[in-house]
Amino acid sequence: GTPDADRVYMPTLKLAALALLASSTAALKVEKPVVKPVLKLRGGVSAGDVITGGALFLSASVGLPALAGGSDALFMINYPGFDWAGYQAKWTAESKSYLDTMTRFFGGALLLAGALQYYAKDVMAAKPYYAILTVTQLVFAGLQIFFAAPTAAMPSVHYVYAGMNAVLAVAGAMAMI
Repeated sequence: GTPDADRVYMPTLKLAALALLASSTAALKVEKPVVKPVLKLRGGVSAGDVITGGALFLSASVGLPALAGGSDALFMINYPGFDWAGYQAKWTAESKSYLDTMTRFFGGALLLAGALQYYAKDVMAAKPYYAILTVTQLVFAGLQIFFAAPTAAMPSVHYVYAGMNAVLAVAGAMAMI
């Protein structure tokens, strides 16, 4: 019970407990589960790599022009060959300003979602991570098909995005297996 004895005894007791724990873990063959990707493409790309990289690419490739350039940049990139200036000529200045503000807000939100996704991959378990990405891609595909395309100046662009979202959702489902 003296302070000197406790300084020697406690570290020894802790080392003994760690050694016992390590030996029981080895004896029971307890290992951290390893997630094995179902889909391996050329070069060792997995389904998880496809949905992670694809979703990050979409967030960045849409989010950056939307935030930095507003509606003019986003729609000129997404609607190639479309007379965006002529289309907007019919609008009021207030309408153009509102669309530009909402486009920039959307772009910023996409970039933040991409940043969260990037950092979440290393701290979340694989199945919930891929489940969240899969559901978001399905939601985005639905939004493109049922809301964006029917009222868009160039509906085909939204169907292409919906197709990309669907492919990424399939990759996400495969990554969960």
